[in-house]
Amino acid sequence: LTSDSLSPPLLFYLKDHGRCSNRLAAHRALVLVGLWGQTPDNLLLLQRCVESLHILHENAVQFGLATLLEIWQSRIRPVFQSLMFGFGIADELSQEVFSSLIEDREWLSEFTIHARTVLGMILECTSGHPIQDIPDEELFGEKSDMWPPLRECPILSSLVSKLRPVKLSSVKLHHIVAFTFEMTHDIDSIASAVPSFTRLFSAGSLFSEMPPIPKESIEQRRLIDQAIVERANKSSSNPVIDNFDCIKDVDLVGKAFGLDPKYTKTRYLIEIIRLGRDASINDLLGGSSAILMKSFLIEELVKILCARLNNIISSLKRTKQYRGVISRLDAEASNWVKDQAERITSQNDDYTPASLITTHSLIVRLQSMTENDTFSDQINSLCLISEMLLKAVREQEQQRVLDV
Repeated sequence: LTSDSLSPPLLFYLKDHGRCSNRLAAHRALVLVGLWGQTPDNLLLLQRCVESLHILHENAVQFGLATLLEIWQSRIRPVFQSLMFGFGIADELSQEVFSSLIEDREWLSEFTIHARTVLGMILECTSGHPIQDIPDEELFGEKSDMWPPLRECPILSSLVSKLRPVKLSSVKLHHIVAFTFEMTHDIDSIASAVPSFTRLFSAGSLFSEMPPIPKESIEQRRLIDQAIVERANKSSSNPVIDNFDCIKDVDLVGKAFGLDPKYTKTRYLIEIIRLGRDASINDLLGGSSAILMKSFLIEELVKILCARLNNIISSLKRTKQYRGVISRLDAEASNWVKDQAERITSQNDDYTPASLITTHSLIVRLQSMTENDTFSDQINSLCLISEMLLKAVREQEQQRVLDV
């Protein structure tokens, strides 16, 4: 069940039963999730279960939705309920078994992905095309020439008979919560960002109407920012970042919260630059201006540049050879840079120091983006400071070479 290479190819011998692949996939999923319930630390079983559910989801059969709901309701939902509200709520779970697993960040991250995937399939089944089913007469009727003959499955029939209509508003809300938890693992922030949080993940919550998600609240923006910071930290090691693929899911949640899609992309670039990885997004920054919030981008980058330049100036002041250059910098511009840098420090906005060359390159790039702009005077002042510092450093390096 967990390895395709070890599963005997029964359908090779029972070719007529190929028409029942949906039913076979449903049984496979139910068996696998039952085995996972006995050994919940083995997430490979849950992964194989979800792979089987994909077959049902793609064919939109009625017993497929019934199987999805059974697996969600009996196996996955109780874990999420205990995770969000504590073990006293979900009697179906053993605290002794699951408490250590929930505290395991790696296990929890993988489980959340599978849980969110199942919710996503339920969402697509309930919001897409009408659910259909293969007429049983064609498979179980006397006219069927299938051998060995099929018998109606009491398990799947029972699941279909107790199938209740789920509420789309509720599935969407559960899906958003699972998505945001996957991105942030911050339950308190999620609770403040979505409505009716305490009603979620109960036995009947998918079958009850939920209020619409409020749009663009401070808590929602904070959640999105938190997720973007996480993704930026993970992708910052890449030598070249030429697309926004790693924040596609963040973008989807942002849209559900009513945020402008440009915001998530802009914030992501800001975070990469905050980490000092300017070079990795050179092409992306240049080719994405149409899908970015330009004013917001420049405003935030000016703060980062001021912090960088102030750090560079403070470092050069410690070297006797550069003190004369520092004294010749425009006093007003230098004080403004210092004030901006101190403001960032007071707000606990961390940033990674970058070299003078990297900083100057970014300033020049912004200068080309802000011609005749409200930010042009600020960028020009930064450019004059960085040019003077860069010239002084290069002259000093050349002098050192000559001295040698």
